[in-house]
Amino acid sequence: MSKKKAKRSADNTKVGRPAGSPPSGSPDAEAKPPQPQPAQPSPSVSPGGAPEDRPTPQPQPGPSTGEAPAAPAPSAGTGSVVSNAWTVGVWTVLSRLLGLYRFRLMADIFGASGVADAFNFAFVFPNLTRRLFGEGLLTSAFVPVFSSRLAKNEKDAANRTGSVLLCRLAFWLTASCVLVMILAGVARVLLPRVLAIDPRFRLELELFQWLLPYLVFINAAAVLMAILNSLGHFRMPALAPVLLNILMIAACAWVRWGRGAKGTPDEQIWLVAYAVLLGGLLQFLIQIPPAFQRGFNFRPSFDARDPGYCEVMGNFKPVVLMMALFQLNVMMDNVIAQVFIPEPGPVTYLNMGTSVYQLPWSIFSLALGTAALPELAKLWAQSRKEDFVRTLLHALRVSLYWAVPCTVGIVLLSQELVRLLYGAGRFLENDAEPVRRTAGVVLFSSLGLVFYSVNAMLARALYAMKDMKTPTTTLAWSAGLNFLLNLFFVVGLAHLAHALTPFYESLGSEHPVPRALLGFVIALGSLKESGLALASTLSNAWQTALLLRAVRQRLGEERKPADSVREALSRAQRRLVLVYSNWTMHCTIADGLAFFAGLGAVSACIGVMAYRWALSRSGWEGFLPFFAAVLGSLVPFIGIGRQYFKQKLLGAPQEQDAAQFRYGVKDEHWPEELKFCYSFYSTVVAAAVMGFLVWAVRDSLPPEGPLFAVLQRGLVPVAVGVLVYCNASSSVMSVEYEELKKIFWAKLGWR
Repeated sequence: MSKKKAKRSADNTKVGRPAGSPPSGSPDAEAKPPQPQPAQPSPSVSPGGAPEDRPTPQPQPGPSTGEAPAAPAPSAGTGSVVSNAWTVGVWTVLSRLLGLYRFRLMADIFGASGVADAFNFAFVFPNLTRRLFGEGLLTSAFVPVFSSRLAKNEKDAANRTGSVLLCRLAFWLTASCVLVMILAGVARVLLPRVLAIDPRFRLELELFQWLLPYLVFINAAAVLMAILNSLGHFRMPALAPVLLNILMIAACAWVRWGRGAKGTPDEQIWLVAYAVLLGGLLQFLIQIPPAFQRGFNFRPSFDARDPGYCEVMGNFKPVVLMMALFQLNVMMDNVIAQVFIPEPGPVTYLNMGTSVYQLPWSIFSLALGTAALPELAKLWAQSRKEDFVRTLLHALRVSLYWAVPCTVGIVLLSQELVRLLYGAGRFLENDAEPVRRTAGVVLFSSLGLVFYSVNAMLARALYAMKDMKTPTTTLAWSAGLNFLLNLFFVVGLAHLAHALTPFYESLGSEHPVPRALLGFVIALGSLKESGLALASTLSNAWQTALLLRAVRQRLGEERKPADSVREALSRAQRRLVLVYSNWTMHCTIADGLAFFAGLGAVSACIGVMAYRWALSRSGWEGFLPFFAAVLGSLVPFIGIGRQYFKQKLLGAPQEQDAAQFRYGVKDEHWPEELKFCYSFYSTVVAAAVMGFLVWAVRDSLPPEGPLFAVLQRGLVPVAVGVLVYCNASSSVMSVEYEELKKIFWAKLGWR
């Protein structure tokens, strides 16, 4: 046996699989169920769940010297990713709350006047460039390049790339700003002499002209933010947007209650504009000291031939295309709502509804993705694929830990949350129809919160691998499917529902099944703008599947396609039979998630049938149907799930003090794929317990009433849900809960 084969055999033995045995997904491996083996920790697992048994490739010699590079810098670890995400999330919450208060103050001072429109118009262009350069270029294209050079101990090259990007971006943005400001000034002087210009348009041009420097400050600050994130510092970049909101609130307060109240609205709006400029400058300045302290060595350079800069610019092209596709997708949703929904307000309901689910998404998933991207890029640059996959799976577990309960809570409290946030004035007209229609958008949008969260992590994993094209391609497929589903729900099903309504009304109670099916079709056809939200959820689920397949392919775990559809179905059938009949066999993450998804669907059906049966019983009122639903759904899911994990851990070493560990087994003895499945199981159980109690609390509160009743129905169930979810997570010994609790106390200084 050659040395290479002997090494491969040893590697196979290390991961708990005999050398020369077929992969777990091959037909030979599925032909007979393997005997129970002691559970061993899996050193590397793909997102699809297949264990990795190939040796990790070693870094190659450097291209310039031909010598082996220095030892790679140590990774911060998965715990650091969650800790950094916690830091970003906390400051994001503060920034969002201050932003809401800023909007409220500006609405109180300026209302929906022409002055407010002029400011919002002037502020659109700087915000657009921030999204294009700050969020697109730097987050997706620059961070992987900068982080990979740091991971390879090429700090000088990383600093040179950062310096070149900062100099060239600032130069071209400044030159463009000066040019546009001159043109705007000329237009502001000449146009009134040629045309009859509205004074409001003159104010718009003037504000637009003097707010342009903000885009230079904010994009330079975004470069420093990306550099600091790559260097492992997240507090100051997350704090920077808070300063902008504080300064704008201070300007509004001066206008509302200070000496600025004596001026006209045209004069008062300039205080807010000056606050924006000062806020952009401060966001840049406060990040300079920590950047230098962390080791960023700025040297002015405009060298466009720098390899890192060229790589960033090459990555930027598909990122721009992706952002254009995203904006086009959003625009088409609004166009279809405006054209094909004849009733007033569909665009407003759609945009106000989507903003509700985006709040938890931006706080949790976006913060986690921001913290994970530099770490994933470093691990991939160091060819540490096992650690890369472990970090990615850990980030996905934490993301699901937040996304699942948020989905359950928003679905149950969609109408209460909309009434709490928007239920005032004309939004309560026509028997609160705007509240109900916006709540429908919130409900169907929140169903996709899990997919949005997973997509954010998988896309950043591909960015870390320096694959910029795949997220753009998957978004294109998702946008195309979303467009077709929009037309299907809003146009096709709407006409079908209108045609079937007379036939549905003619059916009596003696035909319950056809009547129920027709009622379901008619309900889908009556969704209106909620159908657009449902289409977005389904298309994002499709994008999740595409991104997951792309990540597995990049990790070398994608299996070869079957020769025919019949062969693929036959192989899937054999696999499912083995998984459900022999629980002791090794299974992938996909197998485990499929098992619990099927078990959850069956348990939910049992719960619904128990609830309807209890409702049909005479004398069974109050909480009795509720308890029937709880017992019918949770008991089989929890009981079968516990038995599943006990069987999987049969060969694992048991601890004497079994009560302190999940099923008496230490974490290090849990295979990585089984740990992911348990995380999903425990999250679903805790979210289900939370959902049932939130449902009970919601229905026990007064449905209508003054502001206090609205606050009760919106805030009390949320507070109860948070407390119950934490206690339920602790009861099922959730790994994510214990980790987040430790981080929380550590942030407070209590070890």
